[in-house]
Amino acid sequence: MENRKKGGRPELEIKRDKSKVLYFSKEEYEILEKKLIESDYQNMSEMIREILINNQYRVVSFDTESVLQRSIIIEQVRRIGNNFNQLIKSLNQRKLDSLTKNDIKSLQDNILDIKNIYAKIEEEVRNDS
Repeated sequence: MENRKKGGRPELEIKRDKSKVLYFSKEEYEILEKKLIESDYQNMSEMIREILINNQYRVVSFDTESVLQRSIIIEQVRRIGNNFNQLIKSLNQRKLDSLTKNDIKSLQDNILDIKNIYAKIEEEVRNDS
């Protein structure tokens, strides 16, 4: 028989009622703050707890160039989506045999745009790897 959750009362969060005070030198604290800024932790306590208990921590670099490249890729993907939606909408509104030469040319141009944008994205992803 399957073990299904049927809702009910949500599980309680971990209650942290024990504390330990730590003192750091100015230099040590600056190092911790820098690690916190470079990481994806929400706060210092979460980061220190992870380091002490699990002997590990996560650092996520927010390199401005990679953020810019990522936003360019996202914009290009949006363009592909828009072009594809326009293409499909045009095809759905008309029957294929009622398309004019201009319509067919426009559709071919849209397909070519999609291919070009996809090629740029593929090239950027390869360069990042």
